[in-house]
Order: sequence, then structure tokens, then C-alpha cells
Amino acid sequence: PFMKDDGDSSPSHSRVRRYNQRMAQRMAKRAHVDEKGVAVCFAFNNLLSTVLIGVVEDAARLVPTFGALIELAISIPTFYFHRIVLITDRSVYVYRDWPFHFPGKQLAAYPRRPGVVTLGSPETGGFSTFIRRGQLTFDDGHVVYHPIFWIRRARYITREGNSAART
Repeated sequence: PFMKDDGDSSPSHSRVRRYNQRMAQRMAKRAHVDEKGVAVCFAFNNLLSTVLIGVVEDAARLVPTFGALIELAISIPTFYFHRIVLITDRSVYVYRDWPFHFPGKQLAAYPRRPGVVTLGSPETGGFSTFIRRGQLTFDDGHVVYHPIFWIRRARYITREGNSAART
């Protein structure tokens, strides 16, 4: 079911997976941020890109052997539409994505605090709710769209971003 916030406290959603933590630490180093990476997700700059590119990239993952090559072939020419959302021990950052997940220009930075990011859409209706379930809206109005399938990483962003900074 659709959830506007990350109120899910089930055991499967209680912690950021180690793989995502390692990837977040790598992104923090690549972005030259002197903070510890906590969680990361890869998103798109608009809903159309999410629907057109994100669904194809997600489907390519299911193709044995050649799926990674298909995903790579799609992602390189479409990197302009990709975004990186990085949560560190103190902040939330949004970056433009370069090929091979290298952070480009920093588009936004927020301190970690309750209410900094929400998951989902204020739109009503079944289709709109489903298609925008990966929408990450920041408190200043900045929006990025996580692909609609496998949105665990987007949930990490809302949970960790909306918690107090770690000291």
C-alpha cells in the first residue's frame, strides 16, 4: 500500500542495508563532503523521465546476463536526468548525476531534521498515487522522483533525512 511518510517500522525497514551504507560513504567521498554517508538513492529530475527511463532501467535488471549492459547503454545518454540524493550524518544533499554515479553540481543541501523530505504525492487517485509513490518532496519545494519499483532506498531517504543529525 501507498504511504505518504515513512511510518513503516517493520523489521525489514528498520535499518539501512550495509550495501546502501557503503554506497553512501562512497558517494560522500566522491562529492568531497567531509561527512559520513548514511544512505543514498538514485532518482530522476522529473516524472516523465522516471516513467520512461526508470521503468526501462528497472526492467533491464531482470534480463539475465545482458541486463547490466542494457541498463548501462540506457543510463549513459540519459545521465542528465539522473539525480543523487545523499544522506550524511549531518545533512541531506541532492546532486546532479554524472555517468557511473559520480556526483556533479550540488543542487540542494538541507540539515537533517524532521519534515525535511516527504515520500509520495499529495495527488489523489489510484494511478497518480502509484506513479508518484517514489516522489521525494523537500520542504523548500524541490522534487526528485525515485523509480516506481523497488523504492526501499527512497524510504531510507525519508526515514534518515527526517531524523535528527547524528553527532
